[in-house]
Amino acid sequence: MEERRVVDYFVVVGATDEQSQDDTNSTHLKQSLCSDLPPITDLAVVFPSLGEKVPPGFTLIETTPTGLVADLNHGSLRSPEVFLCYQRGRHKPPIVDIGIMYDGKERVLHDAKVLKTSVSGQIANINNSTSSRTFITYRRASPTAPCNILAVSHVCVVITSRGETPPHAFCLIHKNLNKGMVGSDVYLCYKKSVMKPKSITYKPVITDRYPKTDRNYFHLLPSVALFCLPMGATLEAWPDEASQPDPIFSTFVLTVSDASEKVYGAAITFYEKFNGKLSIEQQKLLGLKDSNELKKGISLHANKSVCVLSHWPFFDTFQKFLMFLLKTSLDEQIPIPIERYITHLVDEVPFPSPERPQILVQLSMDTQLILTQPEDLPIPRSGAGFHQMIMNLQPDNCLLLLLCALTEQKLLIHSLRPNVLTAVAEAVSTLIFPFKWQCPYIPLCPLSLAEVLHAPLPFLIGVDSRFFDLYEPPTDVTCVDLDTNTITLCEDKKHLTAKLLPKKPTRILKNTLEKLNEKLDDLQRTYKATSNKSIEETNIDRDFLKKRKEHELELEIQEAFLRFMGSILKGYRWYLRPITKAPTVGATDTSSLFDLQGFLKSREKTNVKFYSLLTKTQMFIRFIEERSFVSNMDAALEFFDECSEKIDLENYDTRLIELDTCGESERTVFIMPPEMNDLPFDTLYTYENGFILNSELLKCKESKNYLKVKNDEHLPIPGSPMARRTKHEVKSAQKLARKYSTSPSLWAKFLLGTCYSLWFIHLPSHILQSEDRATSTLRSAYELLNKFQKTGVHLLTDEVCYRVMMQLCGIYNQPMLAVKLLLVMKRCGLHPNAITYGFYNRALLESTWPSDLRTPSQLLWKKLRNVVLSAALFKKAGAQNKKRRHLEEDKNSHTSLESLSTTEKHPSVSNTPRKLSINVESNFGLRSRPTNIVKQISLSTEDEQSWSSQQFESSAGLLMTTTCSR
Repeated sequence: MEERRVVDYFVVVGATDEQSQDDTNSTHLKQSLCSDLPPITDLAVVFPSLGEKVPPGFTLIETTPTGLVADLNHGSLRSPEVFLCYQRGRHKPPIVDIGIMYDGKERVLHDAKVLKTSVSGQIANINNSTSSRTFITYRRASPTAPCNILAVSHVCVVITSRGETPPHAFCLIHKNLNKGMVGSDVYLCYKKSVMKPKSITYKPVITDRYPKTDRNYFHLLPSVALFCLPMGATLEAWPDEASQPDPIFSTFVLTVSDASEKVYGAAITFYEKFNGKLSIEQQKLLGLKDSNELKKGISLHANKSVCVLSHWPFFDTFQKFLMFLLKTSLDEQIPIPIERYITHLVDEVPFPSPERPQILVQLSMDTQLILTQPEDLPIPRSGAGFHQMIMNLQPDNCLLLLLCALTEQKLLIHSLRPNVLTAVAEAVSTLIFPFKWQCPYIPLCPLSLAEVLHAPLPFLIGVDSRFFDLYEPPTDVTCVDLDTNTITLCEDKKHLTAKLLPKKPTRILKNTLEKLNEKLDDLQRTYKATSNKSIEETNIDRDFLKKRKEHELELEIQEAFLRFMGSILKGYRWYLRPITKAPTVGATDTSSLFDLQGFLKSREKTNVKFYSLLTKTQMFIRFIEERSFVSNMDAALEFFDECSEKIDLENYDTRLIELDTCGESERTVFIMPPEMNDLPFDTLYTYENGFILNSELLKCKESKNYLKVKNDEHLPIPGSPMARRTKHEVKSAQKLARKYSTSPSLWAKFLLGTCYSLWFIHLPSHILQSEDRATSTLRSAYELLNKFQKTGVHLLTDEVCYRVMMQLCGIYNQPMLAVKLLLVMKRCGLHPNAITYGFYNRALLESTWPSDLRTPSQLLWKKLRNVVLSAALFKKAGAQNKKRRHLEEDKNSHTSLESLSTTEKHPSVSNTPRKLSINVESNFGLRSRPTNIVKQISLSTEDEQSWSSQQFESSAGLLMTTTCSR
């Protein structure tokens, strides 16, 4: 991507006059039975045993969800049967809330009503106890309420003592109706839905945008409009007394560049008055007899969305900016057009930098935007809201959701709050790090794409809860309701519980989440207390402090899940299988790259079921592939390996995510409001016809990057990450430097190791200058690494030395040398990290292997020759050891002249290493046997000397000496 931008695009989405009606009916999704049901407007209590009957127009709740009798006094002996009934309609404002009141102990809200009498005037006490009374309460919407408010659409009774649970998306009133000594535990549940007036749904399109041309690094797709208005662009008929609903803020995530990067969208949806003319067909769909009826208490409104797209999840800042634009457009006359604010944010506001990590954008006297530099963490960037996930699901359901994600279930997350929906979906896809969700992933799925729910593979999809008012979800889907804190498993997955997770890491994670949840509650109470203060008492520093606390809390929650994942995968890399020979068919299969059975045996037996489910997932297979070869996840996987090694379940104080505060700065860039220099003097702007942009005012201006380094076009392009230290290696080198600086001898060795590391970092440039001698240069570098082991310098050098060599072996077709390098690393006690290991396997997989090593028979003969030569070496060493023992015995005993003379005849054994020669004559007996398969050879004196001087090394039967002359 080019220069970092705060905002890439600004778009306006809605419907056009030429559009046809959108057909949202799916051919696969089953229509919901309650898609067109009116809301509930009245409730009544009925005592059948007292002769009461259900009033006309009311529906009696006869049974519970499992078929039990829905008696509110269920299980009581002397109390009469009591049932609840309801009435639907649009003739009066609907009921928006239902509650339970214990008479004499509680007080109701001022706008709530108590159902004190039954249909015939009896006391509507639904409690089976005679000592206290319990009544049903409800709240009704005001006559001027918006048309699309949340209203009660369903009511049901559940008996929890019989094992019943609330149906999906139902809200449970946590008050037992039976307070007596005898009786079942009876609870009341209700479901809310959005009231839907008469409307026509169109396919949303982009009606305006800025900039008008696509950027080179990211092309604006027309499908963005579907995510801005996921329920479609609607034209609705409202009563004149209905008020304007509040704008709805939503967020979504797009995957671009073959899902290699994410683009984050933030949108505000609102309604505008429709002033166009209706066709006869439109009048019929809206329930209007003729156009004159519009003058008799009916008005038309159309929804619209304004959205910003960015590669950075500055959701809070974007929400504040979009709300400011919407509020400004509603003013009668403004001196600065909203087009100027749009170009100001897109073109002129700079991106935060390490030198100026905080940007304050002043839009008006009472509106400021705060931009903070994102943390440069090795974990992939996301728009996750971990605190929203914990607050809406609580720790227990978070653990169950974690299990469902790790075992790749079909997850359907839904809520009536689109911004919370995206934040939780992003959190679920992030908490499984180092795994990466490989199946369909749509945090906010448009209604027109809902058929993906019938995909025959796992998915992670978020939908608006209004989806359930239109369609029935598939039976094999696990639904997660963020509004009622419920997770409904499908019938085939009822066995999945949080108990399947490893016990000790799960217990630590749960305790941590509970503590962090308490912190969140305290923080929320603090915010509510400070929000009641006057504007004069608030300041910018408080806003910066609030953002910092929220960010720190997010990292603590993320660290808790990272600790859990590191605990359950601890030691996995010891079961990776490196490629050690010429690759064949199946060399890149997971079974060839990872010792799955050995890994499962290393886990506790009680967790075998969980690990067997985990290792069969697509994300685990992809994880092994990315860990074995070069990928864009190398730095993140190296960070995870470091975390898994640092994790100690007994010592929880070890921090895994450390913020880099060495270059932290408190400097803040203050950006003034848009300039008015090129605008006409004393001109005021109005937007009476709606949020329609003037293309003349949307002129692209030259970007004013206040943080741009001068002449940065002349700076050198950064090299490959292979040829420089990773952040972990830099930190390790700094720690070693501080440790060894106190000792002159250790400091000298450290400086020597640093010189070697610098030499290897520049080795690729040296080879490029003389590529004809690349092979000999690599051999010399290999010999240098061999010396490290003897001198102990390998303990003070970075892994970058071996990483550079691994990549060069792949470039210059030296797979044998790469295998030797891996053996050297193991002898030095170094285990290659994810980056080095990936370059090693790539070198062996993509290099051209010597032709003389590809014949299996030749490999076997060379192995046999090595065995014979090894036997000869062992025999020779045994003879020398025998002589050494005789000499030591003679030195200890001087009782005879013979021993003294023997000592004089045999030379003393020196500690200095001597050249080891092979006596071929002593092995002639073995070679002269008739049944011996070793071919006899005759060696000249020169051949014998050259043969004896060779160094014999082996790596899985591939590294052999040169062929002897025959």
